[in-house]
Amino acid sequence: MIHLLRRNLRLRAAAIIFLVGGLAGLCAALVSIPIVMSTERALMQRQSEALIDAVEDAVSTACFVDDRELAKQALAGLVKNPYLRGAEIRVDGRVIAAAGEARTAASVLSRAVHSPFSKSQVVCEIRVEPNETYTRERVYTSALRIAGLLAAQTAAVVLAALLAVGYFVTQPIRSISMSLHRIEAGAGGQIPMPRGHDADELGMLVRDTNHLISGFSGLIASERALRAQRERDEQRMRLIFENAETGLFTLADDGRLQSWNPACVSVLGGPLVGAAAPTLAQLLPSLAPALNALQQRCIERQRSVSEDFALREHDGQERWIQIVLTPASGGELQGLANDITDRKRAEEAAQELATTDSLTGAMNRLGLNRRLANMVAEHARDSARGFSLAMIDLDWFKQVNDTWGHEAGDHVLRVVAQRLERAVRRTDTVARLGGDEFVLLLDGVSEARAALTILEKVRDAVLAPIPLEGGAQARVGASIGVAVVSGAVHSPDELMRRADAAMYAGKKDGRNNTRVFSDTA
Repeated sequence: MIHLLRRNLRLRAAAIIFLVGGLAGLCAALVSIPIVMSTERALMQRQSEALIDAVEDAVSTACFVDDRELAKQALAGLVKNPYLRGAEIRVDGRVIAAAGEARTAASVLSRAVHSPFSKSQVVCEIRVEPNETYTRERVYTSALRIAGLLAAQTAAVVLAALLAVGYFVTQPIRSISMSLHRIEAGAGGQIPMPRGHDADELGMLVRDTNHLISGFSGLIASERALRAQRERDEQRMRLIFENAETGLFTLADDGRLQSWNPACVSVLGGPLVGAAAPTLAQLLPSLAPALNALQQRCIERQRSVSEDFALREHDGQERWIQIVLTPASGGELQGLANDITDRKRAEEAAQELATTDSLTGAMNRLGLNRRLANMVAEHARDSARGFSLAMIDLDWFKQVNDTWGHEAGDHVLRVVAQRLERAVRRTDTVARLGGDEFVLLLDGVSEARAALTILEKVRDAVLAPIPLEGGAQARVGASIGVAVVSGAVHSPDELMRRADAAMYAGKKDGRNNTRVFSDTA
């Protein structure tokens, strides 16, 4: 029964109403007892007075003539009334007649009886005792009747309330509950409006619930769409992460790798799957100081930083990697690692191509200008680091072109360039300015005598016969002018002008000789 009361709203309401009604009836009965008792006592008082009035004349006559038998008969008729317990007649304090169970009590009623002939003469006293037992019985009967009426009224009210609650409240709520159970999550269903409740609180509840259902359905649909989109994005990002040629990694706030993709292993050389998470410095110990500085720079600047690093492989080959670090939340760093060896080699090839003479393989004018500018800058920083610049103009080259043609002339230029490379050290520079003009940069040669010794060797190498196709031989000479840099700093243009001036001075003296530039010349 308790279980049913917990599950059934109507039974629970009925139990509550019955309990309240029963308590109300009990309280009403308890409260009504003193009220009814007071009412019955007042009625008994009136009845007793009326009964005394009825026998007063007979008692007056009996007392006047002293007829005790008549007095007893009058009292006998008096005590037949249920409101009286007993009665007696007294004359001068003596009882001359009694009836019933008269005894002295606080509730005894007494009245003086006068002579039938004189209203001023008292002949006796009549005393009656009310029947309290009868009165209490009537009171309790009335209280029980009131309680019964209240109980019946309560039952009627409970029945009416149950019918009203069941029809107007419980049944619509049950209908709403069943409708809610039939709605599927995200289906966007609606609760039908209970009949007759459009304008009351239940109707307002249904409208608000339908509004919430519509809102939740929209949110669920959006959440499902976002979840599906996120899953697709995560799958796409996972594919990109796993198959990217760029190494992708994350560094924790302590500098250790948190995550990395397979490309990161090939670019950085590790770590392997399942291995302890190392730092970049532990992966690449030869680059540890530079990598630590790069990480510190990224943290301090709070922006992306990148740097290219050269690695020497076990086979002696040089490999280049580029590392990019970007600050993330929580002190983490996100990183990219790319193998840029091919790019570096392409850059070096392009640089070499841009600074190399296509015909002879010697350095061209652009390369010469850069190399000369660097040597001038080094001499400006360290005056002890001198060098010499030699300008070479081939003699009798025009006759080669005129006699054997331009192909033969090109062959002679290539041979001369090769002989110049062999005649100087690996640290020296051989450049072709164009036509039959060459330039030598003799690194560390800061004395004219040493420069002349090297250049005489160069001149002899150029002067040797050059075989041509068909068995012919070509001979060219070399007019050389040299500017020695040993003290004062001069600009690259000034050095070129000095060497060129010395070279033309040598040509004037008969060609195929060497001259050193002198300020006093």
